[in-house]
Amino acid sequence: MSHPGPFLSTTALAKALQKEPKEVFALLARAHWMVKVDGRWHLTEKGRFEGGIYQQHPKYGDYVAWPEAVANHPIWAGLPEAPLSATQLGRHFELPARLVNLLLAYLGWQTRGLKGWLLTDFGRLQGGEQQRTEGANVPFVTWPERLKEDGELVALAQALHSGPAFDGRQYPDRRHIDVANWLYLHGFVIAPEKKMAGAPGLVSFWIPAVAVLLHLWPSAKGPDDIQQRMEMDTWLKRQRAIVLPDDFCQGITALDEWLPGQLLLQGVDSHH
Repeated sequence: MSHPGPFLSTTALAKALQKEPKEVFALLARAHWMVKVDGRWHLTEKGRFEGGIYQQHPKYGDYVAWPEAVANHPIWAGLPEAPLSATQLGRHFELPARLVNLLLAYLGWQTRGLKGWLLTDFGRLQGGEQQRTEGANVPFVTWPERLKEDGELVALAQALHSGPAFDGRQYPDRRHIDVANWLYLHGFVIAPEKKMAGAPGLVSFWIPAVAVLLHLWPSAKGPDDIQQRMEMDTWLKRQRAIVLPDDFCQGITALDEWLPGQLLLQGVDSHH
């Protein structure tokens, strides 16, 4: 069977597929398109049928080449997917990359470096690979696509959207759970429903390491509740406090966009 050109070397074909050459060679060997003899790759009858030919390199001699159209062959479905970054995993789980990185750290698969993220031995067992950005050399980790189906990671991602609090405590509503989970993943020890000296009521969260209060208003049920809220509001304005807006119920992703800036106003950098 004749196949129109142009033709690509197996290495050039791997580049066109955006795959590692060693993965492409291994797959073609498993499919019996090529066989390695005495350190050199040779075509099989199956490989010839699929369009493989020999071409001549002036320095290295004969090599196997493939018609460009082979890149559309269904055989490539057997190749491993390209490694996924935290951003790509985040798109899958509908979470910001920052929170995905924190979940991966919570599982022990990576750890925060001076800048970026460092792969751990546990993460290497999960197929993680250490990478660095061009130029700045900031470390980050990439992951195999099978992590999208990993039971532990899937359960944690679902918990951030609709599950219980990571710290095992019971909270009044989803807003409190989201705040508790966000603080937990960022390593903040919290005291929930804390009675502070001079406060007219309980504060939703006290973060002792940074001496910041974080408060969520409960639903007002009567005149007494409204009066207490007014007194509490006056007291909070005199403190290092963050108050979540009444209508803020947009989930963990929106919280991750809003809360770091509020903490920064109190002199707290949650990203380090």
